[in-house]
Amino acid sequence: AARDLRLVGKVTYDEARLKRITAWVPGRLDRLFVDVTGIQINEGEHLVEIYSPDLFVAQRDLLQAVRTEQALDGSASPLLRRSAERTVKSVREKLRLWGLSTAQVAAIEESGKASDRITITAPMSGVVIHKAKSVGDYVKEGEGIYPIADLTHVWVQLDAYESDVGWVRFGQDVEFTTVAYPGERFP
Repeated sequence: AARDLRLVGKVTYDEARLKRITAWVPGRLDRLFVDVTGIQINEGEHLVEIYSPDLFVAQRDLLQAVRTEQALDGSASPLLRRSAERTVKSVREKLRLWGLSTAQVAAIEESGKASDRITITAPMSGVVIHKAKSVGDYVKEGEGIYPIADLTHVWVQLDAYESDVGWVRFGQDVEFTTVAYPGERFP
């Protein structure tokens, strides 16, 4: 038997298509390239520039470790050379965990210059759905700045009364209307 149910609900983003932009390093937000909600962004676009003394110190440590490793010639003890290699690898890994790519780390080593700023780019295309921070705010590592949602697929969440639950089945066809598009039905 079929039965029409009228339920109230809302259209929301698909949680599987949501990315949270977080601070990779502790520091201060020097620039928000996207500073309002509802803005469409594309993958790879600049989102945030963070000033971070910790990042500068880690890059300076990398450059010092690389110089030390290069200064050790064939006459240095194998133990000393291995220790220097491990130090370089360790600092490279720290920078990688802070979000720097292998190419960015290589560029630091090649230029020989440390920077106290990092730019975070969009990991996907989507829409900024909330702005939690402003320029000048200090952030901790991992602290949220804003979430981006891919709205090409969305969820419809409907609230059913307990007495209607028996009529709802997994995989059944559903049709809904919205106030935004009067008279249009969406399967």
